[in-house]
Amino acid sequence: MKKKLVLILLLVIFGLLQFYPVDKPEVTIDNPNDLLANNQVPENISKLLNSACYDCHSNISKFPWYSNVAPIKWLVYDHINEGREELNFSNWNALSIDDKSDILDDISSMVLEEEMPIKGYTILHSEANLSEADREAIAAWADDMLDTLYD
Repeated sequence: MKKKLVLILLLVIFGLLQFYPVDKPEVTIDNPNDLLANNQVPENISKLLNSACYDCHSNISKFPWYSNVAPIKWLVYDHINEGREELNFSNWNALSIDDKSDILDDISSMVLEEEMPIKGYTILHSEANLSEADREAIAAWADDMLDTLYD
């Protein structure tokens, strides 16, 4: 009897959590300052950035079904908001050269050091798993972009 009561109580709490308001990050399809739309990015790098980075680091995030269920949605929304704060590829062309320089340097080191994409994301999104060759290609692209910024 106690187990049933605890289970019912947990289900009620879980149900009530679904009504706790949390602002879902906005998705914008038209992004005139987007990196990929305005720069010559090699196709292989473009595909890697789309599959491993753009969900959290752009305005075109995709929200799978589980991202609408509390408490998971709180984590997903928080990761996206934090990711966009650090780097939003959708705003790339609006950034200063110094900001771009810092970001490109961070991209290179974080990808090579396997800090990005985060493990929790790659567990649920196998397409975001980067091989060593993928990581090296992204880092080389970021380094090349960095070299061209001050030309």
